[in-house]
Amino acid sequence: MNIWTELYILLDLLLIAPYRAFEIPIVGFYFGTFILCLWCILLGELTFRLAARVNRSYMNRLRSQAVKMHNLSVKAIVLKDKENFRACNKQANEAFGKYFFNMITQGAAFLWPVPFALGWMATRFSQVEFELLFSLPMIGDSVGFAAVMIPMYILCRIGWGKLKPHLFFFNMDPGVGLDQGEEEMIQWEDINKHRGLPERFWQNKDNPETDKR
Repeated sequence: MNIWTELYILLDLLLIAPYRAFEIPIVGFYFGTFILCLWCILLGELTFRLAARVNRSYMNRLRSQAVKMHNLSVKAIVLKDKENFRACNKQANEAFGKYFFNMITQGAAFLWPVPFALGWMATRFSQVEFELLFSLPMIGDSVGFAAVMIPMYILCRIGWGKLKPHLFFFNMDPGVGLDQGEEEMIQWEDINKHRGLPERFWQNKDNPETDKR
């Protein structure tokens, strides 16, 4: 027996234990699935925080670059400098695009345990079916274990979102996309409100060609 087989057996014993906590099978199934959902949320949360810590510097640099180039492009518009606007706007869009897709990829860390949990449940409960009160098109008159696990995971995730701000460690912001040294991002509302670019945005002279004249 190799190490992977031993690990799978140990993991299987850990995951199946809550399902055997009650003598009534249906109660044990719901309780065990609830605990499995909690494992998925906890593992996903820890994975996300690990990924956030590893990539934090890179993500913050991307966001800082995007904000900087966005601000320069807005200044170029105010100064009616089309050439610099196109150049800065292109770089800003590229940086925002990289930042956005990296955030999506990083956010997937929350969900990756779910398909593995469903895969494990398939080895244990593939024959389990729940009868519906009425037949549904394309579904029939019964559903499998996934129809219990997925809605329960969603409900647990909602509950976790409300509970997390009150839990030590989990209530700490991982700091993704936040850089205390980052310059303030120019909002179009500021320009409309002040009928021009507010004076505070001209104080950071990163590009003389797009600075206030």
